[in-house]
Amino acid sequence: MNGARQLWIGGAFAAVTGLALAASWTGAPAAPALPAAGNAPDSAYAMAWVRWLADPAREGRGAGTAGLDSAGAAIAREMARLGLRPGGDGGAWFQSLEITTGVEVGEPCAIEAAGMRYPLGDDFQPIGFSTNGTLRAPVVFAGYGITAPGYDYDDYAGLDARDKLVLVLSQEPGEMDTTSRFDGDINTPHAALRTKAINAREHGALGLLVVNGPRHHAGEPLRPPRVEGGGYMSSGLLAGFVSERVAEALLEPLGVTLAGAQSAIDDHAAPHSLALPESATVTVTLKRTRAEIRNVAGWIAGRDTTRTLVIGAHYDHLGYGGENALDPDARLPHVGADDNASGVGVLLTLARRFAAEARRRPPRHNLVFCAFTGEESGLLGSGHFVDDPTRPLEGVEAMLNMDMVGRLRDNRLMVMGAGTAEEFKPLLAAVNRAQRPAFDLKTSDDGYGPSDHSSFYKRKIPVLMLFTGAHADYHKVSDTWDKIDEPGLERVGRFAAAVVESLDTRPPVRYLVAKSDSTVGRIAGGGGYGAYLGTIPDYMQTEGGVLLSGVRSEGPADQAGIQGGDVIVKFDGVRIDNIYDYTYALRSRKPQQQVRITVLRGGEEKECVATLGRRP
Repeated sequence: MNGARQLWIGGAFAAVTGLALAASWTGAPAAPALPAAGNAPDSAYAMAWVRWLADPAREGRGAGTAGLDSAGAAIAREMARLGLRPGGDGGAWFQSLEITTGVEVGEPCAIEAAGMRYPLGDDFQPIGFSTNGTLRAPVVFAGYGITAPGYDYDDYAGLDARDKLVLVLSQEPGEMDTTSRFDGDINTPHAALRTKAINAREHGALGLLVVNGPRHHAGEPLRPPRVEGGGYMSSGLLAGFVSERVAEALLEPLGVTLAGAQSAIDDHAAPHSLALPESATVTVTLKRTRAEIRNVAGWIAGRDTTRTLVIGAHYDHLGYGGENALDPDARLPHVGADDNASGVGVLLTLARRFAAEARRRPPRHNLVFCAFTGEESGLLGSGHFVDDPTRPLEGVEAMLNMDMVGRLRDNRLMVMGAGTAEEFKPLLAAVNRAQRPAFDLKTSDDGYGPSDHSSFYKRKIPVLMLFTGAHADYHKVSDTWDKIDEPGLERVGRFAAAVVESLDTRPPVRYLVAKSDSTVGRIAGGGGYGAYLGTIPDYMQTEGGVLLSGVRSEGPADQAGIQGGDVIVKFDGVRIDNIYDYTYALRSRKPQQQVRITVLRGGEEKECVATLGRRP
């Protein structure tokens, strides 16, 4: 790593050209078959990359897949072909990091109930967030396992779950019923398995058993933990799916059927929880799986090697779906054409353009082009890039990010981060005026957001992010290349190039602390859910509390004295071990409610009192 920094500072790498490296590369997959050997117009060039990256053969570019590895290798090969210099660790193209990707089931793994042993298989599957071990405990039936004061509903009212195994139905009351006190056709967050698990834990339970209700899910096979329950961060209790047969065996001594128990809740819109005479023994053995993922970085040397601009886009996506997908039951490649093959297409188009211009006259700044990995897992790649940089961050003057730029509609281009530097708004206006035609430009001041620019902004680097808007195919199998607007993609590329050229010709822009701004909305569309604290979690820490990268200026956390670098370990009495615990605690509170938050700061606990705001 230190050697990489020295090479960056010196402004030169070993004397090997990108083209020579490309010619000698062995074992890497071939780059896309580009029209006219890569000399096609920008729109066709970008679309060729979108189509290749969004091919199902790339396996949705999920963490730990061969498809993600082949995509990274192909991007590196193209950077070399274009004549960029390697910008990764130690003079290579890649900057690697290791992450946890999921779980594998080991032995022993089973449930013993009503005098029968049910091994791993059709009757029992552990949930991915389960702890390991063996638990024998009395069983209680807690309906849907939901405590929701906002809906005047609590399955745990009057039920003693302490030191018990809790049996709950999946989903929520009134599923598919638009008159339900919940949302009927669309699940609320109370239906989430992890929410049920944390709720059980907070009521003193030691284990959770989940069964599909027969009203709408009769006979559905149990899903293995890598599919269902998705996260690998422990919930703090043993947890597993059981079949209807196991649930019936537990309920039978009371003369209750599973269908009857479900009907008692759904038909009367009221909890129907029961203490059962049976005990059960659950054994779970899970192994967390790890994978190496890689940022891909290339650069063009500038005339002033002390000044740098970073241009980025993430190339990973959701793989075969999982808990971040909006169609989680679809076990197919989520190809992510707009999210974010479109951004990578623009990234490589800019690299091609500036590399060609540099052969005539180098830019003033070093231009670093980075295809980030791990964005969908919590900005892991860009977080690693700024935490362990291959170039000193003090030389980075600004970062431009492209994420979901392939669905231009109504001529509207959104730019986030416009308030992170004094010069950005007039710069953007001037660039837009020069476009033919100009965009209907919408800006957001905030430098924080659900993409890789946030990692740079938290390090006080001015940022801009281009975005053409949310759509119904977001995080679904249906985000395919044929829905990309090729002329619009080319226009976004021209706008991005003009922004880079403008930044390259001017003095350094001046960083500003931007105000929180919700005018653009979340990248998935719409506002958030529940109360608001204004914290920026660091997703690289997966246990031991929630580490904060920062807090939003003048937000509730900031006003309560919570700081970047703090680790939240308790939230109004709820133990916080990971981001899921934190989300549960925050969602269970209301705006304007006063909460006590315990943080670790410098190894010592500190209690802060915050008044929650309303989420934008």
